[in-house]
Amino acid sequence: MEYQSGVVSPIKSIEQGWQIIKNDYWMYVLMILVFSVIIIVGSLILGVINQAITGVIGGVLGMATTNSGDVAQASAIIIPQIIAQIVSFFTSIILTTLAGVLVCGLYKSLSRVSSGGRADFADLFSGFEHIQACFIYAVVISIINFIIGVVYLVAAVAVGAGALVGGLSGIMTRDGQINPAVFGGLALIILAFAGISIIVQLIISSLTAFVYPLIAERNLSGGQAFLLSIKSGLSNLVGLILLLILMFLMILGGVFACFIGVLFVAPIIMGSMYAAFQSVFGRIGGNQQYNPPPPPNFGQQPGY
Repeated sequence: MEYQSGVVSPIKSIEQGWQIIKNDYWMYVLMILVFSVIIIVGSLILGVINQAITGVIGGVLGMATTNSGDVAQASAIIIPQIIAQIVSFFTSIILTTLAGVLVCGLYKSLSRVSSGGRADFADLFSGFEHIQACFIYAVVISIINFIIGVVYLVAAVAVGAGALVGGLSGIMTRDGQINPAVFGGLALIILAFAGISIIVQLIISSLTAFVYPLIAERNLSGGQAFLLSIKSGLSNLVGLILLLILMFLMILGGVFACFIGVLFVAPIIMGSMYAAFQSVFGRIGGNQQYNPPPPPNFGQQPGY
């Protein structure tokens, strides 16, 4: 599938996104409200399941190791936490799949609205026909996030251990005051980790920005949409990162408006990302030209 490079304009995408959704703005506000409720309820249910599984296993191990040695009792504490992380990984896949299905429904609606149609509340659930593709992508992105999380954890532990070994004794001065040089160094390390995390997240979000519209509108599989989104994202990386930053500022403004403002900027954000998608991949049929067959040349036939 062909795509354009370097064509994502953040301001233009937001303007075009508003033009797409403005006639059905309140319908999208309603759909995103229901979307948010579904995701919150789903998160709570999966969280309760996770806690229940961890609690049962922890209770059983605790009873079994009551009269055991220190190693067994320590294992009874650590094993439930490990199991909790494993369960969280699978519940994350379930929640990401559910969210992806609903997002696909929103993109299918935006596709029709951008072609002159109108939004309908039932559009929100129209993405369930792509549940297999959304599940595949959920597995892939959950594995990637898990690996990144492990790398962060290992790096943090290594840096923390180094700080404890090399600088713990120097944190406090002889008169009992905090050493500003050592404390400032630790603060810089924390800020560096935060900055790296933000940059990595921006890049990942940019490279995967078109996964769901490719699934919803172009009917690609999860793997195909993921790979094509990465390729097109790399070709439009700067524009997508700037667009994501503007979207973040819009969300931040909504948060400052007693959080309720997020609900009102969310439709514009969805429309803006879909407009960016159209600028890269074009509209369906938009890049196709119909060339009618040439008229018959009767002069070359017998009798003319």
